[in-house]
Amino acid sequence: MVDKHLMDQMENILSRLTIPVAIMDKDPETWSATEQLPLEQISDGMIQSVRGVLYLGITQPAVVLSCEERLPGARDVLTLAETLVATLAGGGGREENAFDVYRRTLRGELTGAELEALAHEHQLPEDLKRCVLVFHMVQTENERAFSLLRDLVPMQERDVLIDMDRHTVALIRDMTDAESNDELIQFSEALQETLMSETAHQMTVGIGSSRNTLEEIRESYSEARRAIEVGRIFQPESSIYMFSKLVLERFLMELPQEISAYYHSLLFNRKTQRLFNEEMLYTIEMFFKKDLNLSDTARQLYIHRNTLVYRLDKVQRQTGLDLRKFEDAVTFKILMELKKCGGDKVARK
Repeated sequence: MVDKHLMDQMENILSRLTIPVAIMDKDPETWSATEQLPLEQISDGMIQSVRGVLYLGITQPAVVLSCEERLPGARDVLTLAETLVATLAGGGGREENAFDVYRRTLRGELTGAELEALAHEHQLPEDLKRCVLVFHMVQTENERAFSLLRDLVPMQERDVLIDMDRHTVALIRDMTDAESNDELIQFSEALQETLMSETAHQMTVGIGSSRNTLEEIRESYSEARRAIEVGRIFQPESSIYMFSKLVLERFLMELPQEISAYYHSLLFNRKTQRLFNEEMLYTIEMFFKKDLNLSDTARQLYIHRNTLVYRLDKVQRQTGLDLRKFEDAVTFKILMELKKCGGDKVARK
């Protein structure tokens, strides 16, 4: 006889499916006067059709699932119901907790009716604006990242902190009050400072875009992880990366290496090798960081404004690109960034 509490849980989950699925204990002593099962015609693990009804027997727990064969998608729903029952009763009957559901959702292991049923079981809000922040620490020695962060992260009422693996923690952030991108970055910076002062550990942060449903948070999680991956390549001096602010970098990463190498070599080749020495490249990068402002750049570099103008004139004479003009600056920036995608892995021409 199946435990009554487990049976109630399974009935509750199955009631959320698009097609009615009945569940009955195989023990005849549990049947009512109107309930009968053709047990001799039912095999475990196989869907059997008996007089217009589909049956599917399960060994553990000892139950039979059934639904009307005439209903559209009945076999698929019955197979899904089998998975749901296994989710609750599998592994010695251990029930997943809410954190397991969130973790598996972030990994893309739970979707559709199965996720909806488990969300209902654990009373997880399905329609709530959220975004995911990923905290990654490499040097955690004998401690998991989660154990270092769980008492340090400022949590709102509906925020959830999830232990993903030894080095990674995900914060599912309630965005009902619509924090801005700058506020999320400030939140991350403050947490980094707290972590450093309290534990002497450093961490990298990836921030995904907001999503409106529970199922969609896996996309925000993937974005946050991708932001870290791309950000480390293009902005190694930083440690907080927002997916929505890495549009150009993500585009460049998608280019085939042969294309990156070709366009990179149009500007960076043997003819310009002496021009683009370390000092010149640093000057140009600082000029871009200062939004093409001559005075601010010269001040930051501790050089005379005329010295900066001389260097930019030199680039213009040899390449035809005037970096004081926005369009030319964008062209140069893109071709320079291609090196980080492997665009320099080609013989200089």
